[in-house]
Amino acid sequence: MLEARRYLDGAQLTNPDTDRAAMLQYFEANADAVNAVLAKYPEQTAWLAHRKGTATGQSILDVHPYSPDHLLRDFEELAAVWLGQLEHKPRWIAGKTAEMINHVRNNLLHGAKAPDDAGDRELLERVNPILLGVLDARPRQAGRIR
Repeated sequence: MLEARRYLDGAQLTNPDTDRAAMLQYFEANADAVNAVLAKYPEQTAWLAHRKGTATGQSILDVHPYSPDHLLRDFEELAAVWLGQLEHKPRWIAGKTAEMINHVRNNLLHGAKAPDDAGDRELLERVNPILLGVLDARPRQAGRIR
């Protein structure tokens, strides 16, 4: 997150949702690199696109009532993009991928994911290569994805 926080201005750094904002801006600013990483992981994105939330059956992840209304629609569209049923611009795909990763992170850290649940473990195993791929795509000397 420290790398992503460089994309925020002073006012944004004081907001309560700083990590999410930083990740979204980082992914969107580096949309071409993020989409290149996604292209390297068709098995993971196809699995995620077919996945249904365990509690609600919603696309990719459960979206809880306190989440922003757009997340349910965004995850449905992201799944359709990953299945080749819908097209979106690279920046949109990168941003929604960041939203999905942030949602997994929130569920993991705030108790909605269980380490002894096989489905939760598989979700993390499918998301981790994508996140690590984005981090690995960052040139070491430049300090960020280009």
